[in-house]
Amino acid sequence: MMNLFQRFSAFMQGRYGYDTMNKVLTVLVFAIYIINFFVFNRTAHFIIFLINLLIIAFIIFRALSRNIVKRSAENRAFIKIYEPVKNWVKFTIRRFKDRDNYRYRKCPACKAMLRVKNTRGTHTVRCPKCRFEFKTKI
Repeated sequence: MMNLFQRFSAFMQGRYGYDTMNKVLTVLVFAIYIINFFVFNRTAHFIIFLINLLIIAFIIFRALSRNIVKRSAENRAFIKIYEPVKNWVKFTIRRFKDRDNYRYRKCPACKAMLRVKNTRGTHTVRCPKCRFEFKTKI
């Protein structure tokens, strides 16, 4: 069995491997696969299946590629788009979980998002980032 791992390791040497873009594409493949269960039109089902196969082929191509510089550049460009979206989703989920106890207000000076206790009335809030004080009504 160890011989098999050594062969695989030797095969993968000098190849790009698995990165953030491939992880997101793998999740996309599974999502498309699940969505395809609910498609009853044969033609649409087949087209979605082909799209899924093309994405899988692209994942394998990227993982086995020896052009590491180009794959790294693709991943960096992808991360520039992916990170803000990921952070926005995380923030939205957190904001939804905190909806009973907290309100979110934007600092007028530096535009940072601040979490304020959900207590009725007018409050004076100090931004921890820029130290600007402002009043907010809840």
